[in-house]
Amino acid sequence: MAKHLDFTIPGSLPRPLYQNHAFGRDEIPEHLLPTKIHSTSGSVTSADALLTRSLTETLVLTRTSALASTPSVIADFGFAVAGIPFIHVSAIDAPGGSVVVDFAVSEGYPGIKLDDGDGPYPFSAGADTSRKARFRINHIGYHDAKYIQGSQRWMKITLVSPGPCSVTIALAGFLPATSNVPVDRLPGQFECSDSSLNELWGYGARTIQLNCAPVRTIPPPWQVSEDMGILVDSQRCNSYGWGGSWTDYEAEFDAMVIEGGLAWTVRQGGGMPSILFQLVTNEKATVTEMWWGYYNKQQTTLVPVLLASAEISTLVGQNEWYRIKTRCVGEEPFVISINGTEVATFKQGNVKAEGMSLIAVSVTNSNYPYVPKGSVGIGAGADQVCRFRNMLVRSVPSQQVLYASGLNTPAVLSDFGVGWNQFPFIFDGAKRDRYPWAADIITGGKTLYYSTAGSEYVRGNIVASMLRCKASKKTPGLLPGGAPPGTDFNRSGDSMFTILSVNYSLYLILVIYDYWMFTGDNDLLRLCWERIEGCLEYCKQKLNEDNLIHVMGMDAGDYDYYNGLQQGVSTKRNALYVAVLRACSKMADSEAIRDPLTAAALQSFADAVAKAIVDKCYNPSNGYFNITDTRTTGFQQETHAWLLRLDIVPPELKKKILPHFASLCTASHNSAPLSFSPNTTNPSPPPVISPIMSAIHVDAAVHAGDEHSTVEKYLRRVWEPMMDKDSEHFTGTTWEFLTAQGKPYKGDFCSYAQLFSCGPTWLLSAHVLGVAPLKPGFEQYRVWPKLRLAGVSWARGTVPTPVGPIDVAWEEKREGWRLSIKAPRGLDGVVVVPDEVWDRKKEIIVGAADVNGTKELEVGRDGVLEVTVTF
Repeated sequence: MAKHLDFTIPGSLPRPLYQNHAFGRDEIPEHLLPTKIHSTSGSVTSADALLTRSLTETLVLTRTSALASTPSVIADFGFAVAGIPFIHVSAIDAPGGSVVVDFAVSEGYPGIKLDDGDGPYPFSAGADTSRKARFRINHIGYHDAKYIQGSQRWMKITLVSPGPCSVTIALAGFLPATSNVPVDRLPGQFECSDSSLNELWGYGARTIQLNCAPVRTIPPPWQVSEDMGILVDSQRCNSYGWGGSWTDYEAEFDAMVIEGGLAWTVRQGGGMPSILFQLVTNEKATVTEMWWGYYNKQQTTLVPVLLASAEISTLVGQNEWYRIKTRCVGEEPFVISINGTEVATFKQGNVKAEGMSLIAVSVTNSNYPYVPKGSVGIGAGADQVCRFRNMLVRSVPSQQVLYASGLNTPAVLSDFGVGWNQFPFIFDGAKRDRYPWAADIITGGKTLYYSTAGSEYVRGNIVASMLRCKASKKTPGLLPGGAPPGTDFNRSGDSMFTILSVNYSLYLILVIYDYWMFTGDNDLLRLCWERIEGCLEYCKQKLNEDNLIHVMGMDAGDYDYYNGLQQGVSTKRNALYVAVLRACSKMADSEAIRDPLTAAALQSFADAVAKAIVDKCYNPSNGYFNITDTRTTGFQQETHAWLLRLDIVPPELKKKILPHFASLCTASHNSAPLSFSPNTTNPSPPPVISPIMSAIHVDAAVHAGDEHSTVEKYLRRVWEPMMDKDSEHFTGTTWEFLTAQGKPYKGDFCSYAQLFSCGPTWLLSAHVLGVAPLKPGFEQYRVWPKLRLAGVSWARGTVPTPVGPIDVAWEEKREGWRLSIKAPRGLDGVVVVPDEVWDRKKEIIVGAADVNGTKELEVGRDGVLEVTVTF
């Protein structure tokens, strides 16, 4: 009997804590506490008490006078965590018996040195707008913040009350909002002989954990009471969902300042910055301010701009109700009145812009957008606490009531899209945007399937988008790029909560296809199909005479907003279109849809579009493909990755294309590829290392047969800065984007736990371990460890499937190569022996016998196979 090589892989994989749920059934939530005290400032006693769970060991912060420095402590959790901030107070010593304690957070260390942490982040209501929770403490015991902080390694506790005062704290940390199962106990697992790659796989899995929000776990940013209306504490304005088409109107409401002031918006468009009014109060004056932006606190991008301000002659006091009215008519100045008296007028903008073009406007206090229509929103600015009730919006001049509400029942949360999340969601970034964007799941979804197996989160995103979509073959339209997490899906027809573009629609279809392949969920495919057909019909209407999509403006929007819109005929967009047509062909031919004629037509048209891309988008003088029909200088990483991955590039061009990727690596700190070559013009994009583009690039390079050593350089060098445990930016998660110097791009604004960047987890499981589905739900699968990395002599792991795990292990040593597989019974599997192994073989042993034949070997229906290739 033939004898297999012995495995010499040390130890064994830990047993998964759970199999199929992203929040483990046996996972007991417990307070997340810091693991290390980094530093203290001012009068701080026994800071190490925060590292224990004991209520008898305590930290004391003391401020002897108003002139004394504010005492604070910075604590380190070791890696990024998520949850609702809490503290346990054991004693208060202060005049009046109350103190104010700030609890600031940051992903990277630079942000925690700032008073407000690394925020604010006002784009979405999916978490706290501020990165600082303010505790106003007047009793001992537990104190919880109102909102989630989605991702942070660092915490700073500061006593901000003027002295003399002190506060004694036993515990400070987070009530967990996401799963914290150790990454080596997840349903999906990966391990190899290179420990750094094992850690990288885990960083992607941890990123997925932080971004998965179970149903009804995201608290609304407003608290509603029957007699006192809405309470808002430092949270961005949120707008009424059915006011996006309002033009001329008067909006009024009762408002109460509890601390600092209040905020409201007019003519606000879905997802876009807008005119923002602030009422700022103190003991000496009341000022009305007009801003452009989302919030009144500086941030790195979408920077708010103070346009004008006016002091009000009558002082607005705290804890009193005032009636505030704003009139906006045509291009006339905004008129603000309080209790029936006009207090301020502000001229409207001079730049005509709408939709995504608003983001591109260079705003100053003399040059800012005029927005002709949009809704009304209410909220607060930084360190402001306020209440609202009795809102009334009337059109001008007809005085028709557009909206009326006492703002005192839970239904108002649905009116403004800020309720509890009705579906489990997977977000783009745990800190920001906290939005279920479709594009991010292109890489994040695959990483989820290979690690946490929490497919219900991807399903939640897809269903939410489908419920907000009215497209069909008869009424062509785009698919939503995502849905605000607080949306009430029992309602429909809103004009505020949908952002549409061709690329995001194409991404969503690919996300649906991947979900179907990994889960076999035919029910979801049936739910989506009519909308998908409507989107395909819309894209068909955007074809030019060459059968290539040509779009402008908002239709051309993409996730790399910082690189500018790719308007006109974008090569990347049309490559995505080919991918979608092929995916839809397979879905149409499935048991769920059963439309073979449509399947054949889609496949044929995909071939025609692919040919048109080669004929019309390839630039022979450059030796690569154009970015768009008007941007012909510069090599784009992602465009060519998609072209290679989809085999659009014919074999004779492939050898010409692959060397051009080296031009991306000439201007970065460690030769990691930039998104565009440095010579790119019209316009010249910023030098950015994009992990999502690089993940697609690595996948394409493996598929195209690029040199293993070249692919390995891309993989290691892009993610190398995130793996540096000595870096002040290390979080044990993966970052959104990087500068050419390997730092987080846009500083603290950068999301350090971002789906864009978790691709290595999927890539290692799919190409080094080698497992991938060939038919929906792994009904047929393949094991092909085709990416060879230096120093990796063995790998083992588990890939979750809907019917149970697939366990794979392989090892290569001097005398040969061995692979072992154990899969669920009843599946069809195939093992592909890597070329480099096959080329060295002397004999091959399969099961209990020597065999001859090809390098592709069938796995029996019992799911068990042992293969040895001797050298």
